[in-house]
Amino acid sequence: MNLDKIKTIVLLMFENRSFDHMLGHLTLDKISPVANGLQYPLAQDHYSNIYNGNSYYPFRKKADTALTSDLPHEFNYVAMQVDKSSANGLYQMDGFVTAYMQASSDNPSTTSPPMGFYGANLVPITSFLAGAYAVCDNWHAPLPTSTQPNRTMAFCGDSSIHDTKLQLIPADGNIFDWMNANHVRWRVYHDGLSFFILYSSLWHHVLGPNFRDYENLFSDFQNEPDDSFPQVIVVEPSYQDSPHFGSDLPNDNHPPLAIGFGEEFLRRTYDTVTSNQARWGNTLMIVYYDEHGGFYDHVPPPKIGYTTKGADNFAFESLGVRIPGTLISPYVKKNSVSNLLFDHTSVLQLLAEKFTSGKPYSATVDQRKQSGIHSISEALTDNADLTAPAAPSQPILVKSFLGDNIPTAPKGAMAQAFEGSAVQMMTQMPDQTRAKYPELFQWKDSVDKARGGGA
Repeated sequence: MNLDKIKTIVLLMFENRSFDHMLGHLTLDKISPVANGLQYPLAQDHYSNIYNGNSYYPFRKKADTALTSDLPHEFNYVAMQVDKSSANGLYQMDGFVTAYMQASSDNPSTTSPPMGFYGANLVPITSFLAGAYAVCDNWHAPLPTSTQPNRTMAFCGDSSIHDTKLQLIPADGNIFDWMNANHVRWRVYHDGLSFFILYSSLWHHVLGPNFRDYENLFSDFQNEPDDSFPQVIVVEPSYQDSPHFGSDLPNDNHPPLAIGFGEEFLRRTYDTVTSNQARWGNTLMIVYYDEHGGFYDHVPPPKIGYTTKGADNFAFESLGVRIPGTLISPYVKKNSVSNLLFDHTSVLQLLAEKFTSGKPYSATVDQRKQSGIHSISEALTDNADLTAPAAPSQPILVKSFLGDNIPTAPKGAMAQAFEGSAVQMMTQMPDQTRAKYPELFQWKDSVDKARGGGA
């Protein structure tokens, strides 16, 4: 399409859910019958995950409750989940229950958490947007591993790490420096502590004027003049693994979090993006997930390999597991399905086509394009439909209790990384951090008192 028609690109990335887990119901519920979702009967060999001689199949969740724990999704567990056959080299997608049981202390039962999926009644906003706009049913995480490497691929086009742990992450090739170099107006709206504090080289951006509180998004969409309004917007939810303070509640959909908080955040963001009719007429909103989070998906990942950069030098043989991706814009065919192969670098392809026509985002992104990964632009159309159907308005009830995460030190690698990065940023850039995140210092005082030492 003619990308001049798109003036604003909005990127909203959630955490750790697979396509079948969030959108597999589209076919079962006949919302998008041609999408590659789940099919009845669910108890068929194609979906079977066998553990200790018992078969486990996808099952519809009855309520939106928190899980007892996060699911395993580090690179070694992902290899177990996709289960490459030694006989024919194909990924059998039958090791999700095995990985879960090896990583947890749960006793086997007739169902297993990684095999559960949501119906439209429990993810009404995700389901509505997928049915009303364009759902992408062949979008995979860039790498068969966890959050940090996949988010780095998404926002840098390369990664020098292959796993998630307590670390500050290199950000070579990041989109913020790329956009500055190419005179692209951009902004990040964060509903809590930004994920980008995990990249120390980006702290000057995180603490600068281009990072704004999410509560400013609606007003800016309504009132900001076109000549200063951003051309690229990154919307960040409040992350489950980050420090929380005040009334902030996590809504990034990271397990074991219930999904309803994220559904409400998605509704608020869609309502904002469509609230200004003139601005909506030239906007593309992309909703996607960093990786699958250990949840079952029946589609094998394509064998497009990647070797991490620098000293890490870790070789992956394939893309990651399929994730939910939805394109929301006047410039998509309503109630459509794109079967094109996408990963997160498809967004970087789009940005380069839009802002540096004829010049790829990077050598790696271009290499992935040559390997068969398409640009998001290929799912867009020149024929605008300016109607923006209203999102479902019913209350989203969450049967979940959110406890206080201050007294107990975090156990997971992502939570440890978030806390460690926050403390380092406060230590190394105290004045700028206090101006941007004054609540962080109150949080740190509470942590020290509750834990009897440092965070």
